Amino acid sequence: MTNKISRPISAAVLACILAAAAQAQTAAPDSPVRPGMQPLGETVADRPSAVYRFETHRLDSDDGKRHYRIQIAIPRNAPEAGGSPALYMLDGNAALATLTPADLDKLGQGRAPVLVALGYDVATRNDVVSRAYDYTPPVFEHGKPVPGPVVRGRVGGGADVFLEFIRAKVKPLVRERAAIDLDREYLWGHSYGGLFTLHVLFTQPQAFARYVVGDPSAWWHDGALVKEWRQFDARKAAGKRVAVLVGTKPRDPGRPQPGGAEPAAGEDPRAAVREMAQGLKAAGADATYEAFPQFGHGEMIRASLERALEVAVQP
Repeated sequence: MTNKISRPISAAVLACILAAAAQAQTAAPDSPVRPGMQPLGETVADRPSAVYRFETHRLDSDDGKRHYRIQIAIPRNAPEAGGSPALYMLDGNAALATLTPADLDKLGQGRAPVLVALGYDVATRNDVVSRAYDYTPPVFEHGKPVPGPVVRGRVGGGADVFLEFIRAKVKPLVRERAAIDLDREYLWGHSYGGLFTLHVLFTQPQAFARYVVGDPSAWWHDGALVKEWRQFDARKAAGKRVAVLVGTKPRDPGRPQPGGAEPAAGEDPRAAVREMAQGLKAAGADATYEAFPQFGHGEMIRASLERALEVAVQP
């Protein structure tokens, strides 16, 4: 038998090993993940449902820069005469991660709407770069368009391009896959999604029948949406149902506004959004404004999506 002799480990090598072991054992917890970049994980679309069957479709923007995952939840029961309502949910990945099986079961107690999750083909809750472009309105200065407006290092201003994508590609796909009542297509969005939802209402109000707005980032790019609202003839939204829901839990003064820009001196972002709801109502829209003092901005995704589900099943 051959005896194996162990050579002593040099002090330098031993120091490296001990340092690596200490680092592995005492490593700090993972740094906080940026909002929207959390891993998606399993959603209701990945679980069996007695109420819905899910389909996944992948589409690209016309310029090939943005890649979408469109998930359609189609009720298993026969559609209503004339077709089912359809709720289009922005931030589709995050929306599906927010919904629970209990939410779907509750919808199944009545005439369940078709759910359309407008997401991105990524493994996270959002594609923050694509979302920043798609959900933010064009910006004008002195009557001229600002090319590629940037907030927090991300290019925006593509909301009209994205709305055309929905009109030309997504709606026809959904109508092909399910029987839809064309007069009952509804739109929900939170944060930047709420910004987009109001932009659609202020520019093409007939694009959807109802709008549910969750804590909109109204001060994106120095209040571009507020300027848009103040130039909008609110009578064009007469008859539309618009629910505006805002979280009023005090925000850490050290944190920036969700939209990425500070309001003009002396202006209150929430007051401006409340002004929009009141102005729409005065002009003939079925508009409501509701404040949630117990919720902050991030928590409003759940609160506003719950309300959107309620709106979607109402006559």
